[in-house]
Amino acid sequence: MNLRFNDVMKKMITVLLNMMPVWFGLFFLGPVLAELLTRSPLSAWLPSDTSSMLVGASLYQLCMIFGGLYGLVAFKTGRWV
Repeated sequence: MNLRFNDVMKKMITVLLNMMPVWFGLFFLGPVLAELLTRSPLSAWLPSDTSSMLVGASLYQLCMIFGGLYGLVAFKTGRWV
């Protein structure tokens, strides 16, 4: 029984670690992109009320969604560019 549990845990950890581009895009690129947008001169072109941009999503949420999707593309294709 213990051998079966170890095999399942090994497979779960392998799947999670293989999806590192998705996690990187979601939890690093997304917030960095949001900070760059809010702290640069580009913020003058953004609406002041970001909660009305897309179904109540804030700028951070939109950037994290973009980062996650970009990471998913990198995961599927095997490269970032």
